[in-house]
Amino acid sequence: MWNLETERVYNYICNSKAKKVILQAPEGLKRSVDLEISKLRQKFIEDNTKPEEIPKMIIWGESCFGACDLCDREVSLLNPDLIVHYGHEELSYVKSEIPVIYVHAYYSVDEDFKKNMEKLQKELNNPTIVSTIQFKKCLEEYDPNIILGCRAVITNWKNEESILYVGTGRFHPLMMAYKFKKTVKIYNPLSQEVSEITESEIKKMIKIRIGKITKLMLNPPKKVGIVLSTKKGQCRAKVFEKMIELCEKNKIEYTPIVLNNISPSNLIYKVDAYVICACPRIVLDDYSNYDKTLVTAREFEMYVKEDFEYIFDEVMEHDFV
Repeated sequence: MWNLETERVYNYICNSKAKKVILQAPEGLKRSVDLEISKLRQKFIEDNTKPEEIPKMIIWGESCFGACDLCDREVSLLNPDLIVHYGHEELSYVKSEIPVIYVHAYYSVDEDFKKNMEKLQKELNNPTIVSTIQFKKCLEEYDPNIILGCRAVITNWKNEESILYVGTGRFHPLMMAYKFKKTVKIYNPLSQEVSEITESEIKKMIKIRIGKITKLMLNPPKKVGIVLSTKKGQCRAKVFEKMIELCEKNKIEYTPIVLNNISPSNLIYKVDAYVICACPRIVLDDYSNYDKTLVTAREFEMYVKEDFEYIFDEVMEHDFV
């Protein structure tokens, strides 16, 4: 189903003469990567590599939320020569001192995929296609917009009235819906399911977010927690500093908090709300898991400025130092 490019990874390891390799993958690919290690070892054996000269290959067992969550800092204690990162594309604002090879894990096309795409193309009148890196190759004929990171950038509009997201999960199409306030059709190649995020659903979601901001206005927070993640692709230091300046300018007491993994068990402080300067997904997907009000940096600006024109908080290159 997913092309993990065994030959390319093997050649890269050989050419770089790596002796210790870390393999990092998101949850859905971890078991496949475990099998990849066996395949790679077998190739070394077939090439008559001495057992003691076969590189050590180690799986990063912790979370991997995306290319934003590169594990280079954590594994540096092991002095690896190479990181093989599966399932994502390199982000320009995520740099590593350890060499990294990105394996996109392209989806293998089948007949059902082709038929469904042809059908959807006709039904939606040549829609604007949006997807993630795994489906880039199989969508080449449709000239897709590929999402990198937590942003909703469309540069190639074919039909502004019709957006089709091809991929798994709902976060990325939700980003599109939030930003463009349009119905987004979703085609999941794995389940063959076709669904959508409707305009009424979008309005409902935005109403919930506006409700959070209104709550702050009705009960102005005496103190807020301003939260930043140290994950390289989420460490939006400029946004963090901007929120601190906003609090100081408006005489709002605050506690600056820096974490690697932002979770309910880590946000235990005596504040009335948390401003999340990391990934907006934490707020939009997980807000119900927290006791305190969570808002994105954009939403906090809306509160301070008393502006109710909802703006989706995207992770952009200029957010980083």
